[in-house]
Amino acid sequence: MKNIYFLILIALAASCTVEKTPFGNRLNFVSRGALQEVAQVKKNEHLISIESSGGEFLRGYNALAVKITTANTFEKLNVEKVTLSVTRTDAKGKPSYIPYSKVLDNSEDSRIFKGFVVFDTPKKYSVLNATHTGIKTPWHLSLTYTIEGREYQAEKEITVWDTRNPNLNMTQFQGRDGKKYMIALTAPEIPKVALNDLSAGIWVQQPDSTYTVANNYLLELDPRMPGEDMGNHSSPDNQDLTQGADGFYHGKVNYTMSGYWTLNFILKDTQKRVIKGTEVPNTVKMGVFGEQSELHIDILF
Repeated sequence: MKNIYFLILIALAASCTVEKTPFGNRLNFVSRGALQEVAQVKKNEHLISIESSGGEFLRGYNALAVKITTANTFEKLNVEKVTLSVTRTDAKGKPSYIPYSKVLDNSEDSRIFKGFVVFDTPKKYSVLNATHTGIKTPWHLSLTYTIEGREYQAEKEITVWDTRNPNLNMTQFQGRDGKKYMIALTAPEIPKVALNDLSAGIWVQQPDSTYTVANNYLLELDPRMPGEDMGNHSSPDNQDLTQGADGFYHGKVNYTMSGYWTLNFILKDTQKRVIKGTEVPNTVKMGVFGEQSELHIDILF
């Protein structure tokens, strides 16, 4: 039986070469890289530098950092606290609400205040064509910071681009409990044909419309290759995502070959009640697009 399974994997791998997929040579996604300046503000005789990975903000999860110095001499200031507000209002005046760090953390370096923001820029991205759409959306950042007991404010309009890498994709949905949720992948940014550490953030909207971390949930995982020539096959040794000490959810995903994968999920709350997601049949059907959970994220590498 093991020999038969091995032969099936070899056959599937042979049919899943880059040349035989619609993705062509567009699989070479690169890391977003280190934190770089996206924008700066000069106000209150201070220079405020706003940074994100690769020097841009994209749809999905973004690391964020703020540095504050004197405006002319760039001297370090004794900044005690930095809080963040991220907002966007559409043409009809309707505000958008997203997860972000309201209080930035400088425990690693007293000069750098770090956090995150998850942007839900309108999605017009297709995994199947694997191209950055060029869609951009304006957002508004408001910073409040304290120096020697005195409070200051600064504001900046920023641009958020659509995602460049489907391996850092995200989804938003209404659960069976009537609440709105967001799930954003944070790793791996560049997957390997191997057992990968898989990480994601999960947030739930509160009555005041703000988002907080969904604590002690369970995100069950069933990765599949849904392409018509893949039969919607899965892989062994995957691990469901559970919450770690950092507040994010961590598991394992085993990519047995490169190509188009669907991460099928079932999200369960602290009482193990299904919030969103459906089971995917184990049957392998060639020549048809594979079934997907009602809660899933498509990735490509």
